[in-house]
Amino acid sequence: MLFSQLVKANLQTKFLGREIEYYQRLGSTNVEAFELIDKGGIADGTMVITDHQFEGKGRQKRSWFASPGKAVTFSVILRPEISTQQNRLLSLAAGVAVAEAVEKFGLTPALKWPNDIRISGKKCGGALVETKVQRDSVEYAVVGIGLNVNESLNELPEELRNSATTLSAEKGSPLQRELVVAWILNALERWIDAVKSGKSVSLRSAWLEKCDHLNKTVAFTNNGENRSGTFSGIGEDGAALIKTSDDEISLTGEEISINV
Repeated sequence: MLFSQLVKANLQTKFLGREIEYYQRLGSTNVEAFELIDKGGIADGTMVITDHQFEGKGRQKRSWFASPGKAVTFSVILRPEISTQQNRLLSLAAGVAVAEAVEKFGLTPALKWPNDIRISGKKCGGALVETKVQRDSVEYAVVGIGLNVNESLNELPEELRNSATTLSAEKGSPLQRELVVAWILNALERWIDAVKSGKSVSLRSAWLEKCDHLNKTVAFTNNGENRSGTFSGIGEDGAALIKTSDDEISLTGEEISINV
């Protein structure tokens, strides 16, 4: 069982995670977060967290596996006061924050655009940012984070064992999940402040420092066509920049795969 007070005891934030909505079992923390938003009166920075998320989702509506009582699954509700053009930067902020927290446990995480957390070339977590937009500004953003922490590799679905890993499997010992959550929130608040204040250069630089496919060949689908090119960086709006033999393409919602 996750202990909310233990999370709060390790927070260094001004507002993120100061209000915690804990559920022993929940379909999706992102879905619950939007339900709380619709009810009204929810505080900026409120975290929705559960010990057992059984309908977790990632990008492209993919399901996300998380063992009850062993993974970290939570969502943070934000009123970011940013334009819709800055929306993708929140996903980068989440990735950098998770990576910085994982590094504190002596591990070496890497980032795959736009939101995958990887260790030793295998995925161990990710982020899903969803928004409620009013005209050209983001009224609410929900930053959902899922991280496989204390599962053994044998507990992962058989079809994922060659492509996924967990923090404890990489470290060789279990981790305190409350500390993982607190350290993510501490880092995330700093990067959210950077997005709000227009300091996307520092965020993009931090993301690229942790990217494991910068200047490497990636495959992608663009306008229904399978293509490949070199991942050359991140644009001002958080889009992936891919150099091909013909030009440089800016990718937003598309998926990329890494060929190394």
